[in-house]
Amino acid sequence: MLDVVRHFKRNFVKIELCFTSYSMTKNFEYNLTGTGWAEVIFTNDKKTVSFVASYLNDPLAELFEGLIKLKLGKTENEKIVFVEEPGEHSLILTKQQNGILKVEIYWNEEWEELYLGHKNPDYQYKKQLIYSDTDTIQNFISKICEGTDNLLKRLTLSEYKRLWSQYDFPIEIYIKIRQSKLLT
Repeated sequence: MLDVVRHFKRNFVKIELCFTSYSMTKNFEYNLTGTGWAEVIFTNDKKTVSFVASYLNDPLAELFEGLIKLKLGKTENEKIVFVEEPGEHSLILTKQQNGILKVEIYWNEEWEELYLGHKNPDYQYKKQLIYSDTDTIQNFISKICEGTDNLLKRLTLSEYKRLWSQYDFPIEIYIKIRQSKLLT
């Protein structure tokens, strides 16, 4: 027994645990505020950001699809655009090591996607970082689902379609994201 203890002490490697402080997502809200308009809210420990989105694209469906791709390892980063008139907010999700997700939201006074083919290669976008977060992928998906569940408690699918106008609620994609394997 003494030989085992000596061997253990001699070959023991000290392991230090490093705890990183994450400002995890506390809340996500998606509220339809009128025909073709939504209010989007992200909250972490340090900040709340709120902005408007237009029906010119379908950011909720894009968000669900992006989260599925990230969780299943099909991509390392996703960009979800919330179009305003004018301008846009871009949610950038970047997968880090150990199931960590970097969350950034940028405001741009112009529609960046429209200017990707801009003739002047030196054209500078007026992007500004307005929200930054580091979270686990599981927690972020969970908060997105909680906010979406709250939306669906307030509206039926037909009410959603009537208010959002161009797009139906992305129920098929939402069912996929709600599957237990994506939330664990």
